[in-house]
Amino acid sequence: RIVVVEVSGALDLDASDELRARLGRALSLHDPPLIALGVGGVTSADSFGLTVLLAADRHARSSGGRMVAYAAGLTLRKTLRDRALDGVLDLRPSLAEALRTLREHPGAWA
Repeated sequence: RIVVVEVSGALDLDASDELRARLGRALSLHDPPLIALGVGGVTSADSFGLTVLLAADRHARSSGGRMVAYAAGLTLRKTLRDRALDGVLDLRPSLAEALRTLREHPGAWA
């Protein structure tokens, strides 16, 4: 089963605990975890927010699952690119594409 999680606003120090809790719940729902993470409403991200995203992605992969982010706006894509993280998180343009990726390659980087 695929869990869809939507996040919005600033992914920063102030939001990191809530983000960690939400992603932690999503990661614990199914084994292996398959998460489609909607980031279209993200307005900014600092190292705290990015660390939470990367930790969730790493946890999903180490558990035999996968996390795919989708609908990243220009600001988030630029932040990831500036920090050389654009190749680390699996970014897809839409929810439909994220779901397709998770169904076709649930435990693999494609």
